[in-house]
Amino acid sequence: MTKTSKIYVVTGVSSGVGAATVKRLAQDGAAIIGLDIKEPETPLYRFIKCDLSDPNAIDAALAQIDGPIDGLVNVAGVPGSLPTEVVAKVNFLALRRLTDALLPRLNAFGVVVNVASTAGANWRARADKVKTLLATQSWEAGLDAFLGFGFDSVAAYDFSKEAVILYTMLASSRERHRGVRVVSVSPGAVETPILKTFYETMGEDLLGRLRTQAGGRDARPQEIAGAIAMMLSSDGTWINGTDLIVDGGAEVLMNLESLARPASPLSF
Repeated sequence: MTKTSKIYVVTGVSSGVGAATVKRLAQDGAAIIGLDIKEPETPLYRFIKCDLSDPNAIDAALAQIDGPIDGLVNVAGVPGSLPTEVVAKVNFLALRRLTDALLPRLNAFGVVVNVASTAGANWRARADKVKTLLATQSWEAGLDAFLGFGFDSVAAYDFSKEAVILYTMLASSRERHRGVRVVSVSPGAVETPILKTFYETMGEDLLGRLRTQAGGRDARPQEIAGAIAMMLSSDGTWINGTDLIVDGGAEVLMNLESLARPASPLSF
């Protein structure tokens, strides 16, 4: 690492979008401090093993991150095939705990990028419930509120991503006086090791139609990593507190239904 290298903390670095993000940011000369429960194959500036379902493990990891950083990328997440409690902890509570702790430690003009999902695009319909969750102050209170809504694990996944999108908005102004931004990106289906699980929990019919709308394939991890890199860069200076959908245009189907015209198959 050189003195001019950007230092980013990235979660979920061992596979999928997290691994692709590490490679992309490393190509840009950045040094990566990676957090994951599984050690990655790609060499990092530093790796910290961390179970993101455990607040004590998160706090221990935070204690090992020395000095200021330039950005935080919360990629780690679990699918709706896991128990609701695990979904709540990893997809939202861990992300909030890390962001709340590291936001004040970001250098001026630093950036937080939270990976949400197009599964959370309907957040307006449950905004009141999300606001109740966001009003909690502790891990325990947040978990109690989340579980109190009674979601099954599949609905809990959607809700966790809705919460990420609205939490991003809420956190976006905390350090804005220093030029620090907080944004989210919402991928559709991505070719990762857990893609099969998403098709099983969300349904082949829905995801298949979305895939057709996007041009006949799901996203590649590096395409999501590219969007993350753009948000981290100076090109995104005036993008703050908002969500970027990265799904190849599939969301058109959800918004316009029968009016949507399926894309021709992609040739790349």
